[in-house]
Amino acid sequence: MAAPILKWKRLTNATGPSPRPRHGHRAVAIKDLMIIFGGGNEGIVDELHVYNTATNQWFIPALKGENPPGCAAYGFVCDGLSKILMFGGMIEYGKYSNELFELNATRWEWKKLKPKPPRNGSPPCPRLGHSFTLAGNKVFLFGGLANESDDPKNNIPKYLNDLYTLEMKVSTNTYAWETPLVGGDLPPPRESHTAVAYCDKNGSNYRLIVYGGMSGCRLGDLWVLDIGAMLWTKPTVFGIPPLPRSLHSSTIIGNKMYVFGGWVPLVMDDVKVAAHEKEWKCTNTLGCLNLDTMKWEHLTMEMVEDSMPRARAGHCAVATHTRLYIWSGRDGYRKAWNNQVCFKDLWFLETEKPVAPSRVQLVRASTNTLEVCWGAVPTAEAYILQLQKYDMPLTPAKTPTGNPPLSPMKATGVFRPAVVG
Repeated sequence: MAAPILKWKRLTNATGPSPRPRHGHRAVAIKDLMIIFGGGNEGIVDELHVYNTATNQWFIPALKGENPPGCAAYGFVCDGLSKILMFGGMIEYGKYSNELFELNATRWEWKKLKPKPPRNGSPPCPRLGHSFTLAGNKVFLFGGLANESDDPKNNIPKYLNDLYTLEMKVSTNTYAWETPLVGGDLPPPRESHTAVAYCDKNGSNYRLIVYGGMSGCRLGDLWVLDIGAMLWTKPTVFGIPPLPRSLHSSTIIGNKMYVFGGWVPLVMDDVKVAAHEKEWKCTNTLGCLNLDTMKWEHLTMEMVEDSMPRARAGHCAVATHTRLYIWSGRDGYRKAWNNQVCFKDLWFLETEKPVAPSRVQLVRASTNTLEVCWGAVPTAEAYILQLQKYDMPLTPAKTPTGNPPLSPMKATGVFRPAVVG
């Protein structure tokens, strides 16, 4: 059976106040909402916008509390319900943060947190380009880029590969940093990588999967932290891998990690050039890693130029249901940070065929009309309803209760809807 052809779709005619184009922003998803904060283009912004994927509508919530400063390349994570945590990032060129903020998305209220330092060390230093990933009841902070100079104008970059965990103490409603003891070989230092958390279908055996990034050159390696054993490994990965990259996005949908965009090396043939990059470019390629088999899978994509996002890096990506959404990001080669070519477009990719509604019910029937209803499928754009002819027996048989059976027109399950994604 031939693999389905995946198609990007650009979302247009959205209502409400859409955000300005930017890069270095972050996004999280809560149900049908995509929540975007920060980033920059001609300056770093402290704006928060929300996009409703179900209604194609942007809105700006009325925020209260202690708002964080404008920030880019920070950590942004959500518990999937109402709590969002934000850590670190760049607040000015060369000036990085190690502050922690919480956003309650029910009340749209910011709060600056003061987590307890680790019992066996110092709290994480200011940084950008780190990963900040929720796995179970802990957030895992890994890597990033620090400035070893106290003078922001005299930037001395330091790539990091340290690991911290952040846990909320439910009984006291406080947060605490920890520096866990970890075995195995640590991943090399990096920034602008991605990290996702994946667990088995039964909700156990959490793994943190770190991919790509930048450390003098683009990286294409993949590392796994077994969270139960707290052990780093570099697993054997099968299939044809994507090009090494940084400033990409990695998004979990089902048992697959979708890697989109980023900066990739312009030349891969010469080992010396690959090790000490001189040139790079943006890409709009999409990679797919099956996390159960650890194999890069081939995707058949519709490659018409106007029907797919342009190459970009520093965009944001979220998953809602089975759709992958991406917004904005930058293009351009060796342009100043505050003078980028940024996009304002919003796209989604349907990664799986939507499932059919589970139940169909009869609302009313007449001699020549039927009215039925079923639960909507969020990712289905259209439905096909199949009617099955059923001949009534001349003498209705009695049921074990002694009552005649329901008319087939009144029985659920007679109608077979299918969906079109």
